[in-house]
Formats: sequence, structure tokens, C-alpha cells
Amino acid sequence: MPSLTPIRLIQFRAAYNLPVHAAMENGAFAAAGLAVEAEYTPGSAFLVEAVRTGRCAIGHAAADDVVCDVENQPGSDLFAFMGLHSGLLSLVGAPGCATMESLRGKPLAVDARDSGFVFILEKALRDHGFGPDEYALVEVGGWESRYQTLMEGKLFATLLTPPFVGAALERGCHVIARGEEMAPVYQATVGLAGRSWAEANRTHLVDYIRCYVAATEWCFAPENRRACLDILERHNGLTGVAAEETLDALLDPEHGLYPRAALNVPGIAAALDLRAGMGYIASPPPAPEKYIDVSYYEAAVG
Repeated sequence: MPSLTPIRLIQFRAAYNLPVHAAMENGAFAAAGLAVEAEYTPGSAFLVEAVRTGRCAIGHAAADDVVCDVENQPGSDLFAFMGLHSGLLSLVGAPGCATMESLRGKPLAVDARDSGFVFILEKALRDHGFGPDEYALVEVGGWESRYQTLMEGKLFATLLTPPFVGAALERGCHVIARGEEMAPVYQATVGLAGRSWAEANRTHLVDYIRCYVAATEWCFAPENRRACLDILERHNGLTGVAAEETLDALLDPEHGLYPRAALNVPGIAAALDLRAGMGYIASPPPAPEKYIDVSYYEAAVG
């Protein structure tokens, strides 16, 4: 049997990793000659540095993380090659914080101050009349770290995805706003890589995308629901109603995973507009094409 090509993947700990775990466990990656090894990141800065420096070949992170790295790190050749979802986000408030107004003057948990989904949160606050001195954004790290900070009562609200949203609600927290309410058009998590690595490993990247797309379609097939629930239990510790609700969120036809994992180019433009609106990039911002390359995806899906 031919040896498999190792591919190091770095991602956040979240339920939306379901297709990755499915492709690893059902042998799709191996059948394509890939040995995908996944690790979890403590935050976006750690993730993009791991890919930029070549320690990891592929990452799954926010489209805005790619923009931030390209604009702020000399020599960065990161780009987005596929889209995973539009956010699956909810702004979750601590017990006692059930409305946007209840956050006025409070410290709020974010991954990083100048990348990721922070601008969705900041725009939502500004849209509700908050001045820049009426909230504080505290860098905590990824979904898991922010959830833990919220549970410990150290900060008063944060953006979360499943399964952390459901777990927070069970402990008395509140959903203040859904992602689609704060940013109706948005490209959240993408697949990213370095251009030099991708050019030297075109076949492997195309195979990775093809396997991911096939695994996502597999997850959407009703006959595989039980298997998906089992994967969520093994990788996210979810059982019972929590697993069912998380899977329903992932497979929501409007707000869940992208069934074909195509990049949402208007959503990337929206992310760029948000960054420009907050003064972190010149306005008008560059076109989305500066940060993406769809040729690998097109070769994968044919």
C-alpha cells in the first residue's frame, strides 16, 4: 500500500469540525492518499502563525484572520481557498445580561482585538448606540477559552458557536443576538494555506478540498445522522438533546455549514467593509480577490 502524505491541520475546537472528523474516520482522506493530523489552537494569532511559518499546512479560521495577516505581517502569503460557514455565531450574555443595553460599560471577551469576529461584535455595539469608551474588549482566545471565561463570571458576554452556545444557555446565560442579525452577509470560517505551499502541493490541496466537500455532503445525508451524532460525542463530548440541537444547527440550510464549502465572496467583501469601517484597513478596502484563490476549489469540485 502506498505511503500516505502527512497534512498538518490546525483548527479551533468547535462542533463545525464535523466534516473533518468524518473524513478522517470514514477513510476519505486516506483513500485520497492523505494522512491528515489535526491540532487545536488556543487562538487566531497562534493559528495563522502556524500556517504562515509552515508548521501546519492548512488552517481553518476566520476570513478576517487571513486579511489581518496579509495586511500586517510582511511576507505573509496566506490565502483562503474554501468556505466553511457564515458564522454559526451567537452573542451570548452572562446571567443577568440578556440585552444589548445590559452590556454597556462591561468588559467583553474576544479572541483577538483586531481580527476574527471582533468587528461583528463591535459593529453590533456601535449600531446600538455604544460609544468606543462604553465597552472594553478583552483578548481571551478561542471559543473554548471564551466560554470558560464567561462561565467563571470574569467577563460579561462573548461570541460563541455550538456546542458552547447550548452549554452556556444551560447555565443561565442568554442569547442576545444571532450572527445573521448582526451580519446578514458574512464569510466566517475558511480554509487557508500559504500560496507557496499550495503551489508546491497543488494535488494534495485539491484532494483535501475534494475530501472535505464529500464529507460535508455525507454529513447532510439524513441516513448518516446517527453517525454524525456519534462523531459529535467522540470529539465534542455531546450526547442527547445537546448533540441533537448542535447537529441541527450545523445542518441548518440557511445558517449552518456550507453544503459544498464554496467561498462566500460577497461575505468576504462584507468582512473587508467591517474592517475598513473600524479603521483597521484603508477605505475603500481591496477587492476580495487579493485574499483568495478559487482555482484549487474549482479543480476539486470540477
